Amino acid sequence: MTKFKEQLSPAQAAALKEEKRQKMARRRAIRKKRELTMLGKPKRPRSAFNIFMSEHFQEATGESMQSKMKNLFEDWSKLRISQKQVYMQLAEDDKIRYKNEMKSWEEHMVEMGREDLIRNRKKKTKPKKSVKAKGNKTNTKVVSESKGTETPASSPGTGKSASRAKKAEE
Repeated sequence: MTKFKEQLSPAQAAALKEEKRQKMARRRAIRKKRELTMLGKPKRPRSAFNIFMSEHFQEATGESMQSKMKNLFEDWSKLRISQKQVYMQLAEDDKIRYKNEMKSWEEHMVEMGREDLIRNRKKKTKPKKSVKAKGNKTNTKVVSESKGTETPASSPGTGKSASRAKKAEE
């Protein structure tokens, strides 16, 4: 094996190393999924399209699996929104089922001492962006003499707010 590795160019050695890393990552992922299945983790919710496919797959026309899937996709595309709504409602119910089952499963995992399997509950909040003034706009207000109303003033030629201020003055 050492002679073989010595004969490889640096690029080939790197490719071999990367291939081995990917294989190991795939194995780890399979082991983790198997472990989660053994611990009874709920299956993910099905989409409306997925529910439609499972209900109509047996009656689909086509010789191969691929042709059946293609025909079902065309049937799904031709359905009206009112007909799809039934499947969308079923999918929504399945999402609720999944959330409830995940909640109880995660509580069970905490009881077992397996906090490492729990999803990250903290939702990342995006920092609020401060609104910066574009150009030379100012935040002063113009008081219309005739009506007594206040309108935001802007620098000349800034579009809508300038035209609003002119209308308020008239």
